Amino acid sequence: MTQLKPAHNQSGSLLGTVSRARPFGGRRRDLGRIRSQAVRTIVAVDVGATKICTIVAESGGPERTRVISHSITPSDGVTKGSVTDVSRAETAIRRSVSAAVRKSAMPITPETPAYVGITGTHVSFQDRYDRISWAATKGVITLDDLINVPKSLAAASARSGRHVLHALTRTYTLDGQRGIHNPLGMHTTRLEVESHVISADPFLVRRLTDAARRSGLDVSALVFQPVASAAAVLTDEEKDEGVALVDIGGGTTDLIIFQQGAVQYTSVLPVGGFQFTNDICIAFDATFESAEAAKLEHGTTDVLGTRPEEEVTLSIEGREWPRTILRRDIAQLMKDRAVELVRLIRIKMMESGIEDTDDFKVVLTGGTAKLPGMESLVRDNLTSDVRIGSPNSRWELPRDLEEPEYATSVGLVMWAMRNPDASFEDFSKVSGQTEDSAGDEDGSEQSQTPPRSRLGRLLRI
Repeated sequence: MTQLKPAHNQSGSLLGTVSRARPFGGRRRDLGRIRSQAVRTIVAVDVGATKICTIVAESGGPERTRVISHSITPSDGVTKGSVTDVSRAETAIRRSVSAAVRKSAMPITPETPAYVGITGTHVSFQDRYDRISWAATKGVITLDDLINVPKSLAAASARSGRHVLHALTRTYTLDGQRGIHNPLGMHTTRLEVESHVISADPFLVRRLTDAARRSGLDVSALVFQPVASAAAVLTDEEKDEGVALVDIGGGTTDLIIFQQGAVQYTSVLPVGGFQFTNDICIAFDATFESAEAAKLEHGTTDVLGTRPEEEVTLSIEGREWPRTILRRDIAQLMKDRAVELVRLIRIKMMESGIEDTDDFKVVLTGGTAKLPGMESLVRDNLTSDVRIGSPNSRWELPRDLEEPEYATSVGLVMWAMRNPDASFEDFSKVSGQTEDSAGDEDGSEQSQTPPRSRLGRLLRI
């Protein structure tokens, strides 16, 4: 266990919070709802491997939000969730933001906060148990205490080579009494907190923020994409009872597991819709464009549901004439890939502590979740309790944003409205914020990232 002091920047003021999304877990109120909010305009940018979705929204809080405009444009310079070419990514982001701004008929000023999604296999987590030495100085837990807890957790978690994205509280312990979710107003002389801290590679963080800022955005916060997707897709009841959200995107599959209302586990698998398309390219020497079109128009994991006479025409690399194949062959490829992905998801769920996945609730979202047969395949191979998740905001959405592939995009808006004070801080540069105590011996700060060798044997990428 680590004893924490208040986190300050060089000017002496408290460091901006990385994240305080759902700090009380479950059905507990967000701090963003406790304090009144002025009406403000924000920009949410979901930078994916295949598309970039930008949403311009206006809100006075989570319950009073409206989408002013949005755009959906092709992505570029992004591979498996990470920016690989800053210049190309900048151009793609600028194109998406400009399209949304033109539709909104309102300017985006340098002061307009932008919330950008981030994912990739470089994102990892650690579970912590810390004593908050500066809290409850008056013998009672105040709202300011709870607001400042994630700031200190983030600063204490900072270490060389990592950039803290979120410090998500699970439960509090007051004078030895564990399992308290909302300690506001409770009397205590000793406050301890269990948390889940998510961090990323600072080099890849810098690439993403450079691309976004060069496109004219003021990056207020980076949000781990499954955290955003969960805000848009999951219900409070599901988070309380236990649920795994599986967001199958273009370049990665993101996993976030909730139990008792709080985040218990997060992970990123380097398998997404791209691999389904690439399998078709490799198996039939097809062009990527032709394989992608075949996946979208004829793709399914239900091999037995295809008719023997169904055929698909593919354009072939280096050949003038196309090639005709059976749709059943494509279905078999996609089923094999989907079964492999589900096997990897099961491994991750078991590593999180879920020994029996058969009845554990799983919600599928992301574009590839809509692949015909995917829900049934997950039901047959992972859990009987599964559904497809679409954005379910309390405010009206444009019809095309109600699809699973826009869960992260809508979730970024919802997260921003629930966390109006969130700010972008490079906590990897912060040091000297912790004091060691005897509790460190319990290994509470050890990362739970699984060995690569176990997954490497299963991946065909």
